[in-house]
Amino acid sequence: MSVMRKFRAPNRLSMLVRANGGVTAKDALAAADAALEPLRAESLAVLDAALAEIDARFGRPAAATRAAGAFQDLYALALRIIDVSGFLPGSCVDQAAVSFCALVDNCAEAGAWRWDAVDVHINALRLLRTADLSPDQRRAVIDGLNKVSQRRIDEA
Repeated sequence: MSVMRKFRAPNRLSMLVRANGGVTAKDALAAADAALEPLRAESLAVLDAALAEIDARFGRPAAATRAAGAFQDLYALALRIIDVSGFLPGSCVDQAAVSFCALVDNCAEAGAWRWDAVDVHINALRLLRTADLSPDQRRAVIDGLNKVSQRRIDEA
């Protein structure tokens, strides 16, 4: 009968973790934030421009292009907001835009606009972008938007 021997193979990653030097996670995050900072103003300008275009084209009942607006145009504008909303962490603007995309997708599928729901989403996006709300209030807005966007056209 043979004797069992136990041994540990050296783990390169654990040796690197224990070794002195390198960059701490805190320093790496600070460097990443500093590298992104030059993009912040431009990204927020893109977000604000997308909100303004949504409002101008789809937000006012009197807007000339509202009824003639294509579903894919509004969907693309909401996607633009999602693209740059990472510069507003905790604002829930990205989640509101995702809900907006779901609403527009439902409208496109049904072939009919739900203007009351579109208006609610536009107002909520504007509110989340500009107002000083608590995290609970932001969560409540998102929960409401999700309910609105999931409602079917024939339930109106």
